[in-house]
Amino acid sequence: MTQETFERELARRADHVHGVPLSFDDVRGRARSIQRRRRAAVAAAVAAVVALVVLVPTVLSGHRERGVEPAPAPRGHTAVLHGGVVTLADGHRVDLGIDNADVTDFSVLTDGRIVVAMQEPYAVRVYEPDGSQQDQYPVQLNALTTSADDTMVAWVAKDFTIRVLESGTAEPVERAGIPMPGESPGSIDAVLDDGTLLVGDFTTTTGEVTDEGYRELTASEPLRVTDVGPDGDAWAVGFPPGENEQFGCAGVYDPKQEVVVARTCDTSALRFAPDGRHLIGTRGDNNMAGEVSVLDLDLQQVGRFAPGRGSVVSRVAWADADHLLVAVARLEDSRWSLERVDLAGTDPEVVEGPVDGRNAEIVVEYLLAE
Repeated sequence: MTQETFERELARRADHVHGVPLSFDDVRGRARSIQRRRRAAVAAAVAAVVALVVLVPTVLSGHRERGVEPAPAPRGHTAVLHGGVVTLADGHRVDLGIDNADVTDFSVLTDGRIVVAMQEPYAVRVYEPDGSQQDQYPVQLNALTTSADDTMVAWVAKDFTIRVLESGTAEPVERAGIPMPGESPGSIDAVLDDGTLLVGDFTTTTGEVTDEGYRELTASEPLRVTDVGPDGDAWAVGFPPGENEQFGCAGVYDPKQEVVVARTCDTSALRFAPDGRHLIGTRGDNNMAGEVSVLDLDLQQVGRFAPGRGSVVSRVAWADADHLLVAVARLEDSRWSLERVDLAGTDPEVVEGPVDGRNAEIVVEYLLAE
């Protein structure tokens, strides 16, 4: 498929945007070596981006007096990083001049800036909408967690504190670190729209971080938040695996009532659709999954997508409330494609590819942002 056709397809998906799920909950990045990711999916939805940078005077305590005027945009973005080039939902292309092999995660803020978690160098980089580098920040963990409305992105800094970069502000603000034994940085499991961070130990979401600091999270049982529904009233969660289990069960949790309202042990890493009516789930290892399940709110399977024989799912995102965007890799010859799939998982449409790529265990040739 030509680049022109690819860009038209992304623009067409932007017409159907209704919102976006939270990012990636089991994303931990690769910490100085390729780590095994149980989660092989990254959730996202499509929206147009206005790539306009306006420098305005701002007063940021302890930061530079420079800001980026937020561009008006619908809720959320879908963007694809392939060959070091980010293709936005409106078809606009931004060349970052980086190798996909050096990237573990990336997000696009509503002001058009692109935030990238790098493996080499081990840092978070912030790029202007035109692709020029704005800043680089050393980290303890090269993973990003983005709010559902794409106005905030958070990471764990080199000094173990949390940094939160908000759309329209020049510099990230500092938040309290995550209480952890030893030298572990902890995980940022979700960024709520009010700026509250749900944090934990990579297995369980244990607390909340706000402007006022850290406080323990009260839940009905140990769980890890993997996504937050579009209205914030429901959380997708995973439960710690039992003895001799690689994967635990998953569920939908009501945080106000502190009760699990649905549970499944057939899939993991649940992500809400943009309209909150369905979820996707995947199970995999070594950066790959064998299939994607589409579930209703009772966690009953309503659809399933499995790539062809000898192929794996590398990444999956919500293209809109009724379609998925799936990065598929063929193991035999490392040929990659980007496919659009309906809720039933039938009749996938190739958006781009197949193209030559690298080993899916090591490199994500089509990285999807939220």
